[in-house]
Amino acid sequence: MIYTNPIYGFFNTLLLFITGKVQFIEQDVGKTIIMEDGQDFTVFRRVVIKRYSNKNVKPEGLFIVRFTPKMDIQKNIKLSKFMLMIFMGFKGFRSKYWCVNEQSGMCQGVYEWDTLEDAERYSKSIATKNMSKRSVPGSISFKVLPNTESNRTWRLVDTAQDEKSRFKIEYDLA
Repeated sequence: MIYTNPIYGFFNTLLLFITGKVQFIEQDVGKTIIMEDGQDFTVFRRVVIKRYSNKNVKPEGLFIVRFTPKMDIQKNIKLSKFMLMIFMGFKGFRSKYWCVNEQSGMCQGVYEWDTLEDAERYSKSIATKNMSKRSVPGSISFKVLPNTESNRTWRLVDTAQDEKSRFKIEYDLA
């Protein structure tokens, strides 16, 4: 399908950058997302696509993925920069938290999409297949959910400034 074609995604991502719609949210780097199962993940990158029309329309779809990468965390984080150049241009992408649990080595992504259909489409895309290929076999899991209060069961917690600075310096992610 065209909306999840990597070439389509790449050129749309370039257009988003050119038009100034890509916004990296630096103040979220180093914060902790505590999930409903009690696992916590540190945010190392957050992006939001700015909307100039319909900006008050809330995204309807969520895609949440977890996996343990085959490569070390540093390499996976660097590779994630390349992948963002593809999927940010997919139809309906609105925002993403990139996260890592340093103790377990698991990575997590929390995405918002315009529609539930957009989130579902992403779950079957080349980007998700690529995550599977670079994951420890059997470690990847994801869910597609309506973006409702009852499904947004995680909490974003601001950690101490020292912890945020250490994380930024150690991983050079800001």
